[in-house]
Amino acid sequence: MADRKRAVAYHGIDNVKFVPKVKGAYAEAFIPIAYATSLGLTAKMEGQELFADNRLVCRVPSDQGYDGEIGTTSPCPALEKAAGYALEGTSGVVGTNVTSYLRGAMYYEFIETDADGQNSKVKAWMLNVEVGKGSENHATDTNTVQFGSYSYPYTCYGDTLKASDGTADYVDSNGMKRLAFTYTARPGDADYATFGDTVPVPKVAAVDLNKPEGE
Repeated sequence: MADRKRAVAYHGIDNVKFVPKVKGAYAEAFIPIAYATSLGLTAKMEGQELFADNRLVCRVPSDQGYDGEIGTTSPCPALEKAAGYALEGTSGVVGTNVTSYLRGAMYYEFIETDADGQNSKVKAWMLNVEVGKGSENHATDTNTVQFGSYSYPYTCYGDTLKASDGTADYVDSNGMKRLAFTYTARPGDADYATFGDTVPVPKVAAVDLNKPEGE
């Protein structure tokens, strides 16, 4: 298992790719999203408040995953064709309306820096991701070139977290199931070297490493 000490900082984004879902299962082939400039994750979480006796007595969380955007230097034709809104025309590419959203898994890598100044590569998956239509930006050149920018919105819905056997659903000590939105691997984790090759099944460790000490 990797060292879970907190990193001092993280930076960079590369090796972004998308693995479409086909008939409910992740495909083996992936779509590289080259020239990524940014990737943001914004939590979609709200709390439903309950009032009684003239006071707030509790809040029930509603965690709906993440929204975000993938920034690139230019459009990704393969992704837009897979999403169904870029079609080959008789004299070029035709941009069309979106009739249904593309679902799949998103992979990316970034770098962590520890307190000793050592860098390490983190490999990450976002599970059950819905990709939206890209937006582009153009600006006139002046004394210098003004590069355009492009971004794809996405929503991460997550997959059901599995028990250590990878088949049964994980149920915690309070009888609650969980959704897995992201899955990250660091040097020292099992299968780190091949973690980005295929979409992993999110499952908990056979020994419960999530229990507080003393339980």
